[in-house]
Amino acid sequence: MRIGSSIILRNGYCYQSYQWKLFRPLGAISNVLSFLDKYNIDEICITRPVRDNDSKQSFVEDLIKIKSSFSSSPISFGGGIRSKENIKLLKGSPIERLHLSDAFINKNMSVINSILNSYGKQALVATLPLKYENNDLFVFHGSTNNFELLKSNTINLIDDCADELMIIDVENEGTNNCFNFKILDRLAFSNDRLIISGGIGPEVIQKAKKLGIGACIIDNRVLHCENYLKREI
Repeated sequence: MRIGSSIILRNGYCYQSYQWKLFRPLGAISNVLSFLDKYNIDEICITRPVRDNDSKQSFVEDLIKIKSSFSSSPISFGGGIRSKENIKLLKGSPIERLHLSDAFINKNMSVINSILNSYGKQALVATLPLKYENNDLFVFHGSTNNFELLKSNTINLIDDCADELMIIDVENEGTNNCFNFKILDRLAFSNDRLIISGGIGPEVIQKAKKLGIGACIIDNRVLHCENYLKREI
């Protein structure tokens, strides 16, 4: 099982996110990437927490920050990839895999097919920020800035087009050993193609290993020394 770490990139600056609404500053992305490189982790997931107010200028400026930084770890990237123009802007970056959320929720086949044609299915990851409520799953829809009931046809589209599915437990994001595995019980998706994030800690990682989960992404609270990435876990 792969172990990775998440970075929230907002206006060129990195943050720790808590429960999908609070942000704690971490520092410049170059410093954060340099710190995480010490752990030899399998992947660094950079996410732009855009809602309905993203702009081309903000997208370009964040990409410039990523391109000017160095990391020896593989980088995946998501947040604001909503058009073919955005995809073209990614050329020349060190990004190896792309994360899409709204494109799958909105069934934006133009963007999905553009990535498949340019990068291949192995480079496409679907990301669903989810919360478990009354035995149902609700997904955060960035375009409307609201949670809505997760539809089965969204999962079917992800199954067909994405290499993996990253689940973010938004209610436990920024916490330790609190990932809600009930979320996975409600998903008809192969465990070996799942990436889980939000509330990840040693106990969660051990359970994820037993379940055959593909990867765990640890919240970057590690940068505050509240939790540590250890290769033995």
